[in-house]
Amino acid sequence: MEDAVAATGARLSREARREQLVTLGHDLVAASSFEEVSVDDVAAEAGISRGLLFHYFPTKRDFQVAVAEHAAQLLLEATETDPDATVTEQLRGGVERFLDHVAARREAYLSLVRGAASGEPALRAVSERTRGVLVERVLDGVDVEPVPPALRLVVRGWVAASEEIVVTWLVDGGVGRDEIVDLIVGALLLQLGALLDEGDVARLLGTA
Repeated sequence: MEDAVAATGARLSREARREQLVTLGHDLVAASSFEEVSVDDVAAEAGISRGLLFHYFPTKRDFQVAVAEHAAQLLLEATETDPDATVTEQLRGGVERFLDHVAARREAYLSLVRGAASGEPALRAVSERTRGVLVERVLDGVDVEPVPPALRLVVRGWVAASEEIVVTWLVDGGVGRDEIVDLIVGALLLQLGALLDEGDVARLLGTA
């Protein structure tokens, strides 16, 4: 099997090989954690030498960042919602998809969050970019122009707080998945209600 992979790998373009290595790394991390996956494991799975892996990624950190970026992209794709749905429906659907996605990749998600929280600049940058996309999605759904600075601040804080709730839930459990969804969605709706006028709130709830 390894010989077959290696033979196939010899025909891969540089970009295809790089993508293969990142995907393998992500799959291994999803089953354990960043700390437990070595570049030797990834190279062995790909049927290449350790040295060849470093031809595509100069350092182990470069490889980890590429895996983190891949994981972030999968998360963003998994949490896309119907733009024609009400804001409440979009929020609930997005949070449900978020929980289901990270619960299926528990160790990988916790590793990424801890890496960003540790202050490692490159991993923190991946986390910040991902948060930024999620914030803009919520603001696009709320569709208030111009966006009040307080609203952007609240949504950004909500995304960060929601991540902390999810991390605690993944580690400690004790609360049902649907209850977590209600908690996270309800928290933002309460804050939006305090910032927006009654007409906007009714529109967000789909009752206008």
